[in-house]
Amino acid sequence: MQEMPLSIDPSERPGGLWRSIDGVGTVFALLLDHFKPVRVSLLVVIIGAFIAIGVDQAAELFLIAVWTDPSTGRYLGLLASSALAGLAIWYGARNAYRLTYPRWPALQDRRGMGLRQWLPRLLGASIPLLVLLGYVLALDTVPHGPCSITLDCQQRIWRAAGLVIESVMLILFFITRRRLVNALPRAASRIPMCELHSDEQRVERVGQLGRTPLRLYTLTISLNIVATVWIAWRPELLDGIGPLAILLIAASFLCFSGGLLCMLADRRGFPLLSGLLLLSAALHWLHLNDNHRVRQYPAMSTHQHPETAPVDTRPAFDDYANAWLDSRCAGRAVCPVVLATAEGGGIRGAAWTAMVLGRLTAMVDARHPAMGEPLLGRYLFAGSGVSGGSLGLAAYVALLRQASPSRTTTLEARAQTLLDHDFLAPALASMFFVDFTQRWLPGAWLDDRSRALTRAWEYAGREQGTDAFAQPFSALYRQADGSVDTGAPALFLNSTTVAEGRRFIQHPFRPMASPSSQPWTAAFDGSAWLDPRAPLSEAVLNSARFTYSSPAGTLETEPAPDVTAPVPRRLQLVDGGYFENSGAATLREVMQQLRSVAARRSQTLRFIVIHISNDPELEDFVDEHDPSAPLPFYSPACRAAAAGAGHALSGEAVAPLKALLATHGARGEYARVQLLRTLQPNQGDPAQGDVLWHFRLCSGDYPIPLGWTISAPVFDELRRQLQQNYPLARMAEALDEQLSPPSPSSH
Repeated sequence: MQEMPLSIDPSERPGGLWRSIDGVGTVFALLLDHFKPVRVSLLVVIIGAFIAIGVDQAAELFLIAVWTDPSTGRYLGLLASSALAGLAIWYGARNAYRLTYPRWPALQDRRGMGLRQWLPRLLGASIPLLVLLGYVLALDTVPHGPCSITLDCQQRIWRAAGLVIESVMLILFFITRRRLVNALPRAASRIPMCELHSDEQRVERVGQLGRTPLRLYTLTISLNIVATVWIAWRPELLDGIGPLAILLIAASFLCFSGGLLCMLADRRGFPLLSGLLLLSAALHWLHLNDNHRVRQYPAMSTHQHPETAPVDTRPAFDDYANAWLDSRCAGRAVCPVVLATAEGGGIRGAAWTAMVLGRLTAMVDARHPAMGEPLLGRYLFAGSGVSGGSLGLAAYVALLRQASPSRTTTLEARAQTLLDHDFLAPALASMFFVDFTQRWLPGAWLDDRSRALTRAWEYAGREQGTDAFAQPFSALYRQADGSVDTGAPALFLNSTTVAEGRRFIQHPFRPMASPSSQPWTAAFDGSAWLDPRAPLSEAVLNSARFTYSSPAGTLETEPAPDVTAPVPRRLQLVDGGYFENSGAATLREVMQQLRSVAARRSQTLRFIVIHISNDPELEDFVDEHDPSAPLPFYSPACRAAAAGAGHALSGEAVAPLKALLATHGARGEYARVQLLRTLQPNQGDPAQGDVLWHFRLCSGDYPIPLGWTISAPVFDELRRQLQQNYPLARMAEALDEQLSPPSPSSH
């Protein structure tokens, strides 16, 4: 087809197109019309650039993929997925330019021939370079340079060079592919390819692109469907592929499938992308495809409505507390009670929580090698967690109940192995394949990405020999005969309700609130809404519904009969850190409830609170440490970092938004101070007063991520800070003195 010139001939104007004022508008129209057919490829590249430049949480992904991952196979997979995405972007854009579009006459202008030829090539070759750019920018987050964290520094340089070589090879392929194909042996009936892009025939319909393009599109769409079904079926099997590879594979399918649909719509003048966005928005507003329901029992899917809850067999909190005090406090004038609170922070919060508790457990147990039950675990009454801290507490408790297969394998090492899985890859795959498909379907048919995350946690738990994540939360606290089991510390996992902005406190007991007693201040008792069979993984998820990576969960259930106040029948849950990220407010109320139970027994308690935070910018509330006094440890390194922090003024447009975002941190600070003030020091004998130890992370030698994947250097950094910043030996000795059972002579 002969190309049609624009109606305005720039050569007739003084100075030509590029020098005239009217010519600037013509050039803009030329570029705009050329961008429209390839908007899917452009959008993918723009999103990739934003991830590489503007998403701080992605820095660790680039470091893992290019630098710290010891697997050569996963690096080759990264190269392969980068090349696949580059080829898909180029091929989709190239075919889009082969069609003629009556609405966009500039696409027939010969002056755009170079743009049509080179824009697809540059877009395709940019993908490996964007991965390299993300890696280079991530290096700035490593304080002492990447060579300080790996022994094969020079070898890793070749990984970065491999991305550059791949980009150059893609360009060479795009330029020389016609000659290469024509040089291959071919059947006599096959027509050779055009040597020049300008000689390639333009077509009016997608069906005229040729046999090979149509076969490729058919194959790609089929593979896209197969991948979506497979990810919906077993997302946890994607553990080990890598989040970046998942993103690149998703981009490849999007460019092929989305590009084909756009070509079909553009030829008919139908606004496909706008129509799809309107359809998705309408289905969302009408709640016709909500597949984000909170799972109420292990067999439930996130797209199902819950069944009627069975008879509540969960133990009562008072029964658990009395049984716990009976087994731990016999013969003690003052009974020690260990409590833990773990702040949110994604995988770093989970890893830091499990490492602190695991290390203290091992150090105390080393003083009692003959004791079968971990001493710290025995006297740890309860833990209050938020987001990643909830995952860390759940991992610790699940492994505490599961005997180690080897006496030489510590609980800390088992927890690291459990959390070392790539939880982000299954969630991303579900987001871009399964959830993306669900957005355009009327009715809820598929599990959402949050289910992929819980399945990944359950899979990682099974790898360590525990099925606790997949089982009902309350099963940890009930024996086979139905009696209360005090072998596991009580978990209180905090979520936040969307409409009310209140805490939603999940625990394994029957509802603790009653007409005569309300243990929670301006909060919902989660047990009044949650089915007794609710899985532990779902309770952790409700606490860790991190912004957009896990969607808000719709909780549909009837409230408990003994809840007399007007309550909503449906709640929507998000991350517990929206209200306050410390978990200290809930722990203080649990402490008050236990004190009430002990007071009725005339039992004196001494609380040892382990507060675990992971925000390097956190401003601490005390600045001294003494294992025998209620003061947490404040690392000198953290003190220097906090002292140098400044607070810039904000403009009138940004100030309200910044204030709203900053309030959740302030609420956490308030809750921590209130927890500290609740403790009761013994003025006569400080060794008998309550204690609070604060374990916090500092800005160290390696960046610590917030997402759901973690690398070996991060664990090394956590171990370094735990060992160097805290007097663990003195703490273990103090715990041993307080927790060791009294000798018979002292009864």
